[in-house]
Amino acid sequence: MPPIVRSDEVPPRPWGNGGGTTRELATADDGAWRISLADVDRDGPFSTFPGRHRLLTVVDGPVLGLEVDGETHVVEPHRPFAFSGDAAVVASVPEGAVRALNVIASPDVDSFVTVLELGRTSVLPLAGDQAAYVLKGTDAGCLVTGPGEVAGRCTVAVITLQRS
Repeated sequence: MPPIVRSDEVPPRPWGNGGGTTRELATADDGAWRISLADVDRDGPFSTFPGRHRLLTVVDGPVLGLEVDGETHVVEPHRPFAFSGDAAVVASVPEGAVRALNVIASPDVDSFVTVLELGRTSVLPLAGDQAAYVLKGTDAGCLVTGPGEVAGRCTVAVITLQRS
């Protein structure tokens, strides 16, 4: 996994289909996976990623509506939602803009996102196949002590990527 990456230091880039912006936080050297933040501020289609699977977690903002291959879903904040990168996906932001943490991976990579609330004295060690995205708490005592540990009061999304 990469060293510490601060999302506000990563410049946004337009989506492949031009419908939004993304900040690429980390990618595997061999292209097997990528972790990014997408800002979704209007209704419209998502880009497809043929042959990949996707895991999306709303990390800021209200709910995100997703129509995946014609089936409607409501993605609530901090609840990971998995779907195929081959799917035709149309997003809606019925209550306002959202920011979504995305994990896009090849079929030989199992990906998981777990959102945890840490207490004031908590220390969360991270394994070599994990990364953490701090959702809340950077100004109130959360400390990223390096690529291997998060400590203090905060809410974090822990991303685990494992080769099958």
